[in-house]
This record gives sequence, C-alpha cells and structure tokens, in this order.
Amino acid sequence: MTTATNPDAAPAGGDSAPVVSDTGRRVAFLDVARAVAMIGVVLMNATAVVFPAEMAGEREPSVLTSILDTGLNLLMSGDARAMLMVLLGAGSVLAWGSVARRGGRPMATMLRRYVALGVLFGIPHLLVFSGDILTHYALAALFLAPLLPLMTAGSQNRPLWFAIGAFLLSPVFEPFMGSGLIQGMVIGPIPQTLGFFCVGAWLARRPELSSDSTGPNRLIAPMIWGGLLGQVPGMGLMVVSDLLFPREFDADGIPILGPDGVPVTPLPAEMMINLSSTLTGLGGALFYLGLVWWLLRRDGAVARALGALAPLGRMTLTVYLGSTAVFLLMKPFEGEVPMLAQYALATGYFVVMALAARWWLSRLRPGPLEWVWRSVTYLRPQELRCESPAATVPGR
Repeated sequence: MTTATNPDAAPAGGDSAPVVSDTGRRVAFLDVARAVAMIGVVLMNATAVVFPAEMAGEREPSVLTSILDTGLNLLMSGDARAMLMVLLGAGSVLAWGSVARRGGRPMATMLRRYVALGVLFGIPHLLVFSGDILTHYALAALFLAPLLPLMTAGSQNRPLWFAIGAFLLSPVFEPFMGSGLIQGMVIGPIPQTLGFFCVGAWLARRPELSSDSTGPNRLIAPMIWGGLLGQVPGMGLMVVSDLLFPREFDADGIPILGPDGVPVTPLPAEMMINLSSTLTGLGGALFYLGLVWWLLRRDGAVARALGALAPLGRMTLTVYLGSTAVFLLMKPFEGEVPMLAQYALATGYFVVMALAARWWLSRLRPGPLEWVWRSVTYLRPQELRCESPAATVPGR
C-alpha cells in the first residue's frame, strides 16, 4: 500500500495537508480514512442540500428507503464529521512539521492556509448551502494554529490534555451562542471542534504513524474497542436528558418553539446534549479510524478495495464542493426526487470521482481546488505536474 516518495512533503492531502510521515512519505491510512469520512459526509448531505420527496411529504417512504436512511444515519451521522475533524487535526501537525523541515515559517503558513480555506471556499459555500463545514473548520483551525507549537513539543500525550480542556469548555460555551446560523453553527461549536482537532494532533504524534515504526501496532485495538465503549456514556447522557427534560408539546402535539423558531431546551439539557455529542462523535471517529487502519493492514480484497480510495482521500476538498454542485443541479426538482434516487446519485458520484481522482493524480500532483488552495497558502503557483509517482508508507 505504498506510493512513491515526495522529498519535500509538499501538502497534497485533501485538505492541503501533507498526510505524510516524518520522512516525507505519504501514509496510506490517512488518505483512505479521509476518503471514507468524506463519503459519509456527502451521503449525509445527499438529503440536506435538496430535500427529497419523502421529507417534503410528497411521497410515503418505502420500507427499503426507511431501512437505508435509518441505517446510514445510525452508522455515519456525526461520526463522519468527527472523523474529518480528527484527520484535520492530524494533518495540521504533519503540515506544521513539513513546513518546519523545509525551513519555512509554520505559523504564518498555517494562518494563511486556514484564512484561505474560509475565504476562498468556506464562505462562498456557506452562501449556497447552510450545512457547510468549511467555514466553521477554518475558523476553529485559526484557534488551533497558535496551540501547535505547544502540541508538537513535549510529551506525545500533551494534545490530549488540550482536547479534554476544549471538550469541557464546549458545554459551557455553545449554549450561550444562540441558534442563529453564524452563532449556532459556525461559532458555537468551536471548542468542541478544537477538541477533535487536538485528538488528531495526538494521533499524528503517535509512533505508530512514524515511518520508523516496525513493531506491532498497539493502537488499533484500543481505538476500536475504546471507540465502541466510548459511545455508551454518550448515548446514556442523551437518554437521561430526554427523561429529565422531556420536550414540551402543545395541544396539537407540535413541539413548542422559542422566539428563534427552535424547540425550547433548558440549559442543563443543552449542556448534556453537547457532552453527549462529544462522546458519541469521538467514540465513532476512533472506532472507524481504528477499523480502517486494521482492515488496511490485512491482506485481501477488502484492503485492496480500501487502498483504491486513497486518491479520493487526496482530493476531498474538490470532492466535497463538487458534490454540492451536483446536488444543487437538482434544486428545481426539490421535493420531487425520491430519497433512493438521491442516494443512488451520491453513490454514482463517488464512483466517478474515485476513477477521476485516480486518473488525475497519476498525471498531476494535487486536485484542482487543492492546487488553488496550496498556491494561495504559499503565495506562489505550486507545481502541478507529477515528475514521478508519489510514495506512501502503509500506515502501520
């Protein structure tokens, strides 16, 4: 599962991060995990960008539709985004190291990188799709950048202390931000997102990701089992919140809404829900990351199929924004297209993009939007053509 070496370790990851080891070789595990996470995010967006007929009340959901929609939500809702946040944190640490090795100025580069992400891609995307994640991630990453010198030094477990602090701040901070689009979706979740970034920084510092690691990987099993068990208290908190603070309904059975148009939720319930989402998201992210890592290390068809997703994981910015463009083409037919058709469209989109990414990266270095992002980040046009295939380490 190796591609070729890239001495500069130039940012080539889907988020412009060099998902490379300390010697400048790509880590297949990170590329594949990023692709899996992006597939989950886009599948969740398939029915959010344009409402299907079932959600508009124009069509009764079939048994198959209900099973598929429920299954995808149980498997991926929240977990895919949490995976992306952890991977962005890991990519930030690796990018920082890449710039430092080449004698650059890591802090200035990281700040330009995330300002460019928000201004060039996040805000325009937010204007056409309220579920945009790029603007929020870019803003949260600006808080991450000043912490990177501290998290890349000292004990490899230091980032976990930052993560715990951010997670504990989140239930106090987010409920007071309100429910408006900017306050509630872009600013409010910053501490929680920063916590996930810090978990990613911890992962990037683990010796198991180092190209020098030759022993058994003792991190995978704790990630899988710890991730599964970590979701239990999160789900328990949600149940307790519902029991202690049941939602209020009017005489017609409709939830009572506040002045901002959302259901009234007591502050303790909001804090419990926030902590619940942190635990379930973190547990889900660690479980899926560990599972992908474990499957990639095994020989066989599954490992080869996952390995084929690596090019897709290097173009996730292009894939993410491209998916919104495809779904927006269906906007004139909102409320008319069946949910199964939208999921089928999303699946077909990924098949096409996986083939396109493989073709593109066999000839060119970054994806098209990744190239724009990198060029703005480094204040000069980046090399586009490949002189030789890229090199990867398996990801141990």
